[in-house]
Amino acid sequence: LFCSSSSFSFYKHFKSKAIFNHQTTTRLSSRLDRWHLQVAEESSSDDSTTNKPIIAIIGSGAVGCYYGARLFETGLYDVRFHMRGEHYYASKANGLNVTSYYGDIFMTPEEIGIYDDVQQMGTADWVIVALKSTSLEAAPSLIKPLLGQHTRILAIMNGMIDQDLVDMLEGRYTADGDSPTKSDSKSNGKLTCCAAVYAGMALVCSNKIAPGCVDHSYAGKLTGALSASSSQKWRMQRNQDEERQAFFDLWSATKIEHVYEEDLTRGRWSKMCWNLPFNGISVAMGGITVDKIVNDPGLRKLAYKVIDETISAGNADLQSRGADPSTFLGDIERDAMMHLSDTMGPYRPSTMLDFKARRPMEVKYLFRKALNRAKQLNVTVPHLETLVTEIEAFQRIYDLY
Repeated sequence: LFCSSSSFSFYKHFKSKAIFNHQTTTRLSSRLDRWHLQVAEESSSDDSTTNKPIIAIIGSGAVGCYYGARLFETGLYDVRFHMRGEHYYASKANGLNVTSYYGDIFMTPEEIGIYDDVQQMGTADWVIVALKSTSLEAAPSLIKPLLGQHTRILAIMNGMIDQDLVDMLEGRYTADGDSPTKSDSKSNGKLTCCAAVYAGMALVCSNKIAPGCVDHSYAGKLTGALSASSSQKWRMQRNQDEERQAFFDLWSATKIEHVYEEDLTRGRWSKMCWNLPFNGISVAMGGITVDKIVNDPGLRKLAYKVIDETISAGNADLQSRGADPSTFLGDIERDAMMHLSDTMGPYRPSTMLDFKARRPMEVKYLFRKALNRAKQLNVTVPHLETLVTEIEAFQRIYDLY
């Protein structure tokens, strides 16, 4: 789950039934026409059957299916879902059913593009990666067959995965422990495999309830931030105008509330203001829902303490990178995270679901890297450290790697 903003107004639409960007469909259609011309030469023979931009969804679970369905709903895109196992067979045979707080979407077997082999999906205009961070090292083999020079990647994933993902795609990643800044020296390296890589921070309550069935119960705001770009303006001047506009063009016609965060570091720490306390406490308490955390006075107090520690670590990180103090995290994020949680109901966070099902948990990128970064910056985070200690103990005891 995610919330990020420099103004509380970003949060006030949580319960609205549909949120649209102000750009008109006419303007978007004009941009899409130019997009078609740009990518025509790169399209494979498999792609010649469509005149729509191709969106490939890698990690078609609760999050990937929801955002992919909203893109499909516009009628503007050829959305192709990569699935496996029973989820693949059920969706291929019966279609994909997404029940949603903002209106249900059903994609029939004839309408939906379902694949179990990325080699058959063709070159994509956008690749939306919604994998768990536990599968990060497997991501390049799933993503690379979909890439052309025009392709943009949006990684809607938890934790500090961004530089590692870029390095993996570029073939310069070497695993050397849990340091969250091990690749910073390479961060100015050229991106050659595609046009751009974005981080996606999703504030969304969504669960896969059965093969071929996803339930979206609340929220859905998506924030994009640039990780790397092949454009000369980005490499030379850190100008993000082209990348920002491309992100807005993708989501403008959807019901997804979407914003663009100019600072990736701020976006990631803002998201962790929800993930660290609520995913963390939920697991440390043996697997409890969010409503139990916010309604218990002791756990509510603990959640506030972890939020405050996360804000302190995030601001120290921003300061170390020369960020404008006016962009620092503060009471807006603190209040928004608790307000969101108060109105969420008995939601089951993703890490809690993994723990209860005894699946690998997102510990390294979601919890450990944040804690290590705080320590590196000499920020004291005792409550966060205790949560991480407990979660890592569960991980060892139950072998949830």
